Amino acid sequence: MTRLTQLQVERFRNIESARLEPAPGINLISGANGAGKTSLLEAIHTLSLGRSFRGNNPGDLIRHGADSFLVRAGLREGLSERDHQLALFRDRKTLTLRIDQENVARLSELARLLPVLALHPQSDDLILGSPDHRRRFLDRIGFYALPAFHECHRDFQRALRQRNALLRRGRREKAWDDLYIQTATRLESARRQMLEELKRRIEHLAPRILPESRLTLRYLPGYRQDVDLAQAIEQGGQRELEMQSTLFGPHRADLKIGIDEHEARQVASRGQIKMLVVLLHVAVLDLWQAVRHEPAVVLFDDLASELDRDNRRRVLDFLAHSGHQAFVSVISPTAIDADGDIEARFAVADGVVRKMV
Repeated sequence: MTRLTQLQVERFRNIESARLEPAPGINLISGANGAGKTSLLEAIHTLSLGRSFRGNNPGDLIRHGADSFLVRAGLREGLSERDHQLALFRDRKTLTLRIDQENVARLSELARLLPVLALHPQSDDLILGSPDHRRRFLDRIGFYALPAFHECHRDFQRALRQRNALLRRGRREKAWDDLYIQTATRLESARRQMLEELKRRIEHLAPRILPESRLTLRYLPGYRQDVDLAQAIEQGGQRELEMQSTLFGPHRADLKIGIDEHEARQVASRGQIKMLVVLLHVAVLDLWQAVRHEPAVVLFDDLASELDRDNRRRVLDFLAHSGHQAFVSVISPTAIDADGDIEARFAVADGVVRKMV
């Protein structure tokens, strides 16, 4: 299975130096608020994606009084059982990435080796937040699930930037409109394909994770659904020139999330929202594993506070039998003892990590 075999964190948030050897299954990270347990999860997320799940400013991740941070990990690939060494070093100006002692240019190379999925208190934004959260959710699925998705998304972003540049100069050109529509159509098709796969996974997993409710998903393409994109652009072309921006397409899309035939953000309770988010992410894990034939690394911050006991048991039961490696943070070291099988325990205090027997 794909998993971290070692983790080294230096000068990251409030952690001065930490080294640990995680177990293949569920790793419990306990500590008081502010002790550094969430920082460990953030470090793993940053090693994969170059950013924390709590914000995009890399300067905030450097320990106070230091001028850089380092995250290094040993990784065992699932299918090949090859061992790799991953490293991410960042100071206030530069970012250095390494795989097996060789510098690499793109974060995507680390992300493909180390697929990470994080659940944390801000994950509710998937339902309660702006459409941008849901677009990023879909595109993250695509990055791991479809081999050509990264190129498809990149081509769309390039065409969008060029078209916006023309609109800011008060111009429209058919060639760029055609290219924009072509790349947008490819991206929309890929997103819809992923969404259908995700729905199938949800149908299979819902009885285990959210047995008393029905989740529905509907893709809104970013323009009126009674016309195609070319018609939307033609009808709204003058308005786009006035606004100097592309107003129709995948960058304006949304994912409508429903529960029991109602929009979730309007009717769901706090507990339902938490479990809807969990179900969506569990379905993503299942999809990734089916496509890649390898598990991922799951980060769950503040599990005991986020979910009640019955729901914790459902989540931990899934993780224990899924093959995914998990890092779960809690305040009390005994907070979830009765809820699931814990393979390794680590305690964090004042930025220092120790393994518990």
